[in-house]
Amino acid sequence: MTLINAVTLCFDYIYAPLITPWLLSKFLFDITLCLIPYLRPSQQWSLNQAVRVRLIRLVLLYWSLTKYGDRLRLGPKREKNRFEVIPPRSPKLYRGVLSDYVVRPAQLGMTWTPARPPPAGLVNSNMVVALHFHGGGYVIGNGRDEDTGFLARTLVRHMGCTHVCTPQYRLSSSNNGHFPAPLQDALTAYLDLIRTKGIPASQVILSGDSAGANLALALVRYIHEHGKTDDIPLPRAMALWSPWVDVAGALEQDVKQSPNYKTDYLNTHFARWGAATISGYGVTNPAGPYLSPLRNPFRLEESLPVYVNAGGGEVLCDDIKNFCERYEKHGWNIHLDVSEGCPHDILLLGDTMGFGAEAKKAVENARGFLNVSAGLKLQSYIPRGL
Repeated sequence: MTLINAVTLCFDYIYAPLITPWLLSKFLFDITLCLIPYLRPSQQWSLNQAVRVRLIRLVLLYWSLTKYGDRLRLGPKREKNRFEVIPPRSPKLYRGVLSDYVVRPAQLGMTWTPARPPPAGLVNSNMVVALHFHGGGYVIGNGRDEDTGFLARTLVRHMGCTHVCTPQYRLSSSNNGHFPAPLQDALTAYLDLIRTKGIPASQVILSGDSAGANLALALVRYIHEHGKTDDIPLPRAMALWSPWVDVAGALEQDVKQSPNYKTDYLNTHFARWGAATISGYGVTNPAGPYLSPLRNPFRLEESLPVYVNAGGGEVLCDDIKNFCERYEKHGWNIHLDVSEGCPHDILLLGDTMGFGAEAKKAVENARGFLNVSAGLKLQSYIPRGL
């Protein structure tokens, strides 16, 4: 860590306690305004939604100022045998940007919903697995039930996936967790599914929300560049939820300048924390192809249907629209679905924010698109015990 980064970190630790009284008073003022419908961030929102989004904004801002990232553990918790730890693959499989002298492939924890898949020899053609990478700006989140339980259940019940796998990839807020650590983990997870567990790539939907969607796109780019060398096929389809498509933009722009700032909970401190740490404070170019796909469109040789959801009220909405337009021009089969009036990442936080119905609708829309464009036969169902 450079001297400048150390000084900045110390300042944040001092600044956070000092600003706490002001943050709480502003929160109470905002909540008071929400009692009047036309003074809410969006007149479409209920009082419950307005209060919850404002609370999440407060918590995320404080979290961003203290810069306390999640500490990942490889032991089972409430997930019990639905959680597993897998080893990295052969070093030869981590090529190009994934070959790093400092950041090495590591063990990876993964949570399965509603249960682990059957042994490789018992995998059947009706299985459809969503490999989902969680959001959190690359600095928070863990892929466990406490973090991704709602989205995993929603993908099973309303998209119709038989299994959802949520890896707890390394975070850039931890030691040596900057790029390419998360992408190494993403490749480890994908190869475990298609090689160790014997799940055909044609039965895998690659999915991700926010930073996790950025990671999913990075994995597809890596497969595009190195898949033929190591016989790594593309997945059947992809679903991106409020994708973070321009990491460099977080370092160049102020979130407050977005016309959607008042209807979202994201803040500049959080965005810059994630962007600075995932790039290793400039070790990796944040504007490069693996971190800012918006600026680096590419053409796939194979068809890959991609469903994209954006909240109409989120600060990333314009970036997401521009991303879809640029990649369509490069031959991608992309369907953009805008959930009007919704803030960022309703798949991850829909139940917490009071946007559970909107998240369910978005997932049902994804199912419809993937059934038509990817030739899947997904059906809504509720497994026993879920």
